[in-house]
Amino acid sequence: MLGRFGRDTGSLLGVEITSDAIRMLHLRRQRGGCRVVGWAHERLGAASGSSLEFDQMERLVAGLRQAHARCRTSQCRAALALPASQVICKVCRLPAGLPGHAVEAALLAQAEQLFPFPVEDLALDFQVHGPCVEDVGQVEVLVVACRQSQLDPLERVFAQAGLQLVAVEVDSFALRRALVPEPQAGDIALLQLEPDEVILHRWQGGRVPHRQRIALPSMERWAEAVNGLWQPDIQGAFEQVVLFGAAADEARAADLSEHLGVKCHVGRPGPLVSGFDETSVPAAAMALACGLAMGGPV
Repeated sequence: MLGRFGRDTGSLLGVEITSDAIRMLHLRRQRGGCRVVGWAHERLGAASGSSLEFDQMERLVAGLRQAHARCRTSQCRAALALPASQVICKVCRLPAGLPGHAVEAALLAQAEQLFPFPVEDLALDFQVHGPCVEDVGQVEVLVVACRQSQLDPLERVFAQAGLQLVAVEVDSFALRRALVPEPQAGDIALLQLEPDEVILHRWQGGRVPHRQRIALPSMERWAEAVNGLWQPDIQGAFEQVVLFGAAADEARAADLSEHLGVKCHVGRPGPLVSGFDETSVPAAAMALACGLAMGGPV
């Protein structure tokens, strides 16, 4: 179930579960692009979050059902994102020319060295990126992995809500797909601003995601939280910052540009996605759900 690499799954429901809401989006492919055909932003109870205790599972199930009803779509197959901090991402080298099943077998053979959990609890996906410049005859393979035991309770929650969780993806990859049309994002940072948290998404070497999060005690302290993430070691590393999330707006983007000394703008899904009604929901708030629904390679 883990992974979306290279799959044309743009008809799936993109589902983002935040600390206080469920965001759901359904796209339809048309004329080389996508159009929004249904969306929902469903508030959750105060005790929701990533921990799946019984009462929290009930809230999630009810929230997913209500969000799906608001989407007004018959699509029940869904894609969800895991935080990059909960997924192991590595770039490996393998002999060129291996078919897909042989690549998977080679990665599984190295699993004990690559991942700090048992192979029987491994959920893995990969994407071959291309020839290795330093090592002729080898290709670079981006590998993502997590514990299958992380995915099982999520699958049960979706099933209880009448939905089928068929794909799980790394949030940073889905966001880059929606907000950064260029294939490489090494000089771009994505800054997610929510009412209760700030998350910085960036890439090491343009491929491996790096995710940092700071909880917000109040929205008035959002700039202080950004300062906590924008450490001296990354100053000057980015040409621009893309701001998105439920609390993203042009005024805060302008403040960030002046404060950080880099170009900053509010991110919206690229020109291939149409049909957002900005008077109802800011496209910047639906960026992750949109990236999940778009599918495709990272």
